[in-house]
Amino acid sequence: MSPARERPATGQLALEDPVEHRVAELSASLLRAVMITYGETQEEFAARAGVAAEVVADALGGTCPAWALPYDEFTAIADAVAAIWPSAVFETAAACDLLLTCVLNGDHVMATDVLTDPCTQDLARALLRTAITTDVQDSLLPEDLITLLADRAAALADSGSPDAWVGAELLVACPRRQS
Repeated sequence: MSPARERPATGQLALEDPVEHRVAELSASLLRAVMITYGETQEEFAARAGVAAEVVADALGGTCPAWALPYDEFTAIADAVAAIWPSAVFETAAACDLLLTCVLNGDHVMATDVLTDPCTQDLARALLRTAITTDVQDSLLPEDLITLLADRAAALADSGSPDAWVGAELLVACPRRQS
């Protein structure tokens, strides 16, 4: 069992628990789109992927984001998504969720391969913009988390870290905060 599964289920990201934010919105949105396309329930998708229905429910609800799943469960879901989109799409969405999680948690050093790999960087940038620049009513992330993300991205950009460029890049995509 992964450490993510040992934590209590919250169902939502909450600012009340600033110690750890767990972003799952991009990969969960992609999973929902696949299930809608196939007309599948969570249980039907889980059966097609060969994983427990709880695994899909946890990935969709953010209790255990796709990036925190054990490898075999992650690849099974990625393979099921690949029936519609290349598995790299799901993998990139999960990596972007993890990158946003790291920035929201105040990390100044993180895995940035998704933004530097020529095969994924354009998709990753588009997905990140989608997560943080949409209208508030349609936003994947709540407005308060987008504000926190902008603050943490600014801190990262000013950190002197080798990954400071990620903070600067996220700031470009973050909507202007109200004064």
